[in-house]
Amino acid sequence: MEDRIIRPSMKSVRAAYVLALVVIAAVTWALYNYAHDQPRWLYFIPWLALLPPLKAHLKRRLVTLRIQDDHLTLEAGFFSRTRRTVDMAKIQDVTVRQTFGQRIMGVGDLMLESAGESGGMAIHNLDSPREIADAIIAGSKQSHRPL
Repeated sequence: MEDRIIRPSMKSVRAAYVLALVVIAAVTWALYNYAHDQPRWLYFIPWLALLPPLKAHLKRRLVTLRIQDDHLTLEAGFFSRTRRTVDMAKIQDVTVRQTFGQRIMGVGDLMLESAGESGGMAIHNLDSPREIADAIIAGSKQSHRPL
């Protein structure tokens, strides 16, 4: 099995960018047409609508799940980085959760439970989560086989 790097989906981030641009356009249009006597700096306020999509984009880039031959590594964080590595042989449970909206978009959340570890590992909004879960289960079964 070759190394595979998985990141959360960009689908919701793109939707947030589109929504923010629609809000910016609508508010700018309204200001231009109905607020003639307002100061010019007021036109910069709608651009604050880009902050939530930018935050979601950055958050998405800061989470990485790496599937390697005999272990999984989950890295997260910006200033303080957390790296958690689990042997594939210790994977006991792989759960895929999808809300109705996630099912429509083809994304889902992946939860991993391992033997002897406190707490599970979770990565949210993955594209094709069932396919990823199947790959993890297959890797776990392969690592259980005697040489």
